[in-house]
Amino acid sequence: MEKDLEKVFNPTSIAMIGASNVPAKWGSFLLINLMAGGFPRDKIYPVNPREKEIHGLAAYPSVSALPVTPDLAFITTPAATVPGILVECADRGIMNLIVISSNFSEVGEEGARLERELVQTGHRLGLTIVGPNTMGIVSTRRKIFAVGAPVQLHPGDISFVSQSGNVGANMLGWTMNQGIGFGKFVGSGNEALLHAEDYIAYFGEDDETRIILAYLEGVDDGRGFIDIVSRISLRKPVIVLKSGRTDEGGKAAKSHTGSLAGSDHIYDAAFRQSGAIRAETSQDMLDLAKAFERLPLPPGDRLGIITLGGGWGVLATDATAMAGLTLARLDDNVMKVCDELLPPFWSHSNPVDLVGNIYMDTYLSILEAMATSPEIDAMVVLGSLGTGTIIGLNVLVSQNLIMEMSEDALKSFFTELKGRNIRLLTRAKELMRMYGKPIVFVEMQFIGEESLRELEAGETVIFTAPEKAAVILSRMLQYRLYLERKGAI
Repeated sequence: MEKDLEKVFNPTSIAMIGASNVPAKWGSFLLINLMAGGFPRDKIYPVNPREKEIHGLAAYPSVSALPVTPDLAFITTPAATVPGILVECADRGIMNLIVISSNFSEVGEEGARLERELVQTGHRLGLTIVGPNTMGIVSTRRKIFAVGAPVQLHPGDISFVSQSGNVGANMLGWTMNQGIGFGKFVGSGNEALLHAEDYIAYFGEDDETRIILAYLEGVDDGRGFIDIVSRISLRKPVIVLKSGRTDEGGKAAKSHTGSLAGSDHIYDAAFRQSGAIRAETSQDMLDLAKAFERLPLPPGDRLGIITLGGGWGVLATDATAMAGLTLARLDDNVMKVCDELLPPFWSHSNPVDLVGNIYMDTYLSILEAMATSPEIDAMVVLGSLGTGTIIGLNVLVSQNLIMEMSEDALKSFFTELKGRNIRLLTRAKELMRMYGKPIVFVEMQFIGEESLRELEAGETVIFTAPEKAAVILSRMLQYRLYLERKGAI
């Protein structure tokens, strides 16, 4: 299976069976997206008996007429034609297929009969079949963006299997704006032959994958799933978003892909037993992916908090307790550094309230003291990045300077503020590498999402609420404790 999936995600040539010039058809926009992603045009072979040319590429009337034997073929033709096309592909030596076509087991008995025929044909001929009823695949390093949405992703080390192609494609679209890098994606569809756990197993052995995401509506072979995830999670985080948690959601999952949703309590237990990290929402899964990609695992539950104002420190304290973490004790060195740099009325406890101090050297000194402290396992820094922006603007406004500044002067002002923030983030990355403790930044306002993503630069983590930071760190700690119990670290 793993050798076959290598050809699925790393093909050198691709046939598009059912390719079309008609814009609304899958065989049209799937081909367009594949070409737009940069896959070599001379290695794409459209198949359609009624066309001589499709989107600028020479078309072939049949699979047997292809000039070469492609590593991979997409099938977008009606469901009733698929079993016969599988035979044609096998006769031509094409053994790896992605069946985009729908109207199989998700729609009723006739579709279920066709899917059984597909399964029998696939087994008999030794074919590797993704789907049917799949959104397609992405393999960023091979420039394969063969999905039903025009996504152009940042290359990265995260691979993703989704039992809903639409959910998966939409989430990939979100990552384009959030700077999260992906390596591979597959919509598993109806899972006639290959199941979600098969892709997880492949990603687990894939040297280009460090983190695995899975959107699940149901798992048929629970024991097989637990065995595979238990093995993989000892080496790579497996982050799972499981839908169908309610009776109503379970019925919706059945009508969508034919999945058996099952009891949510059973899935919860299975995830805990196997070491999978359960995401609560779609955005939660992406937040977890970002954190696991960029942060070291916290060595313990003791959290140090730096805050510009007391109110956010109180909220962060509540969030810490609610997430099952504890406030760290400030050791003598941290207290000494804070006493030297802050006014006498600073909080003298954790959270460290900077009482409006905006001097970068103060931030850096206190952050470094916390990172070196044996009493602190992780840090959350609240409001440090946006503060310089808002205070600097206030000064300009109060002195009536902003209206008099030239465009170049304003650009220089904001460039200086950005440089200030980059200095803080760069030092945080250095401290994380040196001491193996995660540092999460929280910004509630004043910067904007686009600027936050730019500051993250795919290397740091900035959330917009302290509650989110605490929950994510807690989930990372739970995974570390699982690895420790299993003797993996």
